[in-house]
Amino acid sequence: MEWATVQHLDLRHVGRGVNRRLQPHAATFHPTQALVAVAIGPCIIEFDAVTGSKLSTINIGAPVVRMGYSPTSGHSVIAILEDCTIRACDFDTEQTCVLHSPEKRSERITIDTEVHLALTPLQPVVFFGFSRRMSVTVVGTVEGGRAPTKIKTDLKKPIMNLACHPRLPVLYVAYADGLIRAYNIHTYAVHYTLQLDNTIKLIGAGAFAFHPTLEWIFVGDRRGTLLAWDVSTERPSMIGITQVGSQPIASISWLSMLKLLVTVSKDGTLQVWKTRLVVNPNRPLMPANFFEQAGIESIDVPRILSQQGGEAVYPLPRIKALEVHPKLNLAALIFANMAGADNMRNRAAYTREGRKQLFAVLQSARGSSASVLKEKLSSLGASGILADHQLQAQLQEHHLKGHVQPTISDIARKAFLHSHFMEGHSKSTPISRLPLISILDTKHYLKDIPVCQPFHLELNFFNKENRVLHYPVRAFYVEGLNLMAYNLCTGGDSIYKKLYTTIPGNVEYHPKHMVYSKIQQLFLVVYEFSGSTTELVLYWENTSYQAANSKGSTLKGRDAAFIGPKEFQFAILDEDKTGLSLYILPGGDTKEGKDNKELLLEENPTAEETKDGSLQGPIQFMFESEVDRIFSTPIESTLMYVSNGIQISLAKLVQGYRLSKSDGHYIQTKSEGRKSIKLKLNEIVLQVHWQETPRGYVAGILTTRRVLMVSADLEILASSTMKFDKGLPPIS
Repeated sequence: MEWATVQHLDLRHVGRGVNRRLQPHAATFHPTQALVAVAIGPCIIEFDAVTGSKLSTINIGAPVVRMGYSPTSGHSVIAILEDCTIRACDFDTEQTCVLHSPEKRSERITIDTEVHLALTPLQPVVFFGFSRRMSVTVVGTVEGGRAPTKIKTDLKKPIMNLACHPRLPVLYVAYADGLIRAYNIHTYAVHYTLQLDNTIKLIGAGAFAFHPTLEWIFVGDRRGTLLAWDVSTERPSMIGITQVGSQPIASISWLSMLKLLVTVSKDGTLQVWKTRLVVNPNRPLMPANFFEQAGIESIDVPRILSQQGGEAVYPLPRIKALEVHPKLNLAALIFANMAGADNMRNRAAYTREGRKQLFAVLQSARGSSASVLKEKLSSLGASGILADHQLQAQLQEHHLKGHVQPTISDIARKAFLHSHFMEGHSKSTPISRLPLISILDTKHYLKDIPVCQPFHLELNFFNKENRVLHYPVRAFYVEGLNLMAYNLCTGGDSIYKKLYTTIPGNVEYHPKHMVYSKIQQLFLVVYEFSGSTTELVLYWENTSYQAANSKGSTLKGRDAAFIGPKEFQFAILDEDKTGLSLYILPGGDTKEGKDNKELLLEENPTAEETKDGSLQGPIQFMFESEVDRIFSTPIESTLMYVSNGIQISLAKLVQGYRLSKSDGHYIQTKSEGRKSIKLKLNEIVLQVHWQETPRGYVAGILTTRRVLMVSADLEILASSTMKFDKGLPPIS
């Protein structure tokens, strides 16, 4: 998995009147809707997070320091401004109201000042405070709703952070020595205290995050320590601890869709963590083993900025914060001010003075070991080390040219030349676009969408005289190990079938694809286990066939598809992407079924024809080259297969010919003249759906780039344009 840009929110129009470009410095997502509010200069702008459309703009008179959507009112943002006032901005009416003003009118802060803001869905109030003060102030979120009240805490220690529990009436106050107290938001009585023993030194919480379903609290300490607390019992316990780095943790976010935790340190380092499950309740997990690094590529900032029509900025900006949507796989990346002191230091790396230092290090380290040189280069900072994306490009270039692996001194010389080039080409203007990013699984682009069986309107439905649509009784989807049924009338969910009885607790799994035959009432569900092996589950709906199936209910394979108008056959793509197994279902007495039944007996002379009510097969086929996906077709003995980034094509599964050195049938994929649809570079096919029309069968094909409508012989009848297809995958 890797970080990828979904789209850039264009904010270049803000600040045009004052002849200077501004940079977004704060963002927040709506707790339940696909909306994002962005603070840039004195304005707060609301966008549709899916399409990127601007919805409304409010000029509030001063830059925002901290803000968040109010969880009690549907469509307003609570913000602390540089003039120390707290305002509520209602996007429905495009009006603002002052909730709190400072005692001293002259009191001012900057966008980099540390202020604490905590909102609760259980009461229309906002808790706020300034770092290292001894008190917390509470005020109503509606004008005149509640007068400001200063709360003196029971501990006379500097307050380092505030947070409200998303489901319980609890306010968490973090103090300077790492101690955290939980107070009731109504009475301010102490519920419990989160504190470690004296052997582990902490400075104070820099960030909080909450698990969406479990009573887990994640705390990022300013010493660089990440902790997890279980507060579901009367005596809360620390269940996880790890050292993220030496820098303070500035923000923590829980990605609910991917069940991952993201931390951002003050130096801009972004890391992704996953939590280990307790395999054996009798042997509880050690806190030191609770967190582990997730298998995700490190974020490449120039790539993020240049994807989806953006532009890279040099020197590399520092990541300031990551704002995550509570329910979607979507995040906003906030960068430090490009005109700030950090950026000026980075820019100094591309000057002649920086190059002189690098040259001196290279000269003095001649003949030294790689570790010594690396240590000296790291002390120079950006002048001695290439950015990650440039280093990877250099390694790939060396590999393609057949050169030996470059040494650390080779990389340093490249950095020397790169800094010489960047001295005249560095771009330090503010980043006036806000990148919305997500964690993309390149093996499973629809990971954010449930594995389900879609249903569609007929083509030309609205042109028919009798426009009556017969909806199915229920829609099916897969959740964990269960096949779920959603009743379209009542709106209720129920477990339709438990596909696996048990799976070991240390084995990771997720469903990948689901295919359903209405005619045969058969489900084929593909699961991936621990990132490598795949398995197919067969489930017959309300029939006696499953009990009669001598081959059991699972088969090995990475993808599956039904074949023919009666769907008496199904094919399974092997894990090696070249092998294909064809099975015949009970009752396959059509010409199609009989031909393949004879073929089966011819291919397996030792096998006898099985009784009715059991699977027959497999008949083995082999593709000439690797195939990524196979899809069902209603065409006799025909299968659709896809090679990502190359082609979509059809294969006849009876009229193949035998290889002299193979046990199966050979399917050509590279032959010239074969009718196929060429795919664009990196284009991946996600879904295929067939419908019957007076002119024959027509297929709708959804890819990561476009939507196609094709005929049974793969002629493109219509296709979408990229103009309106934003996002990953496109919203269409």
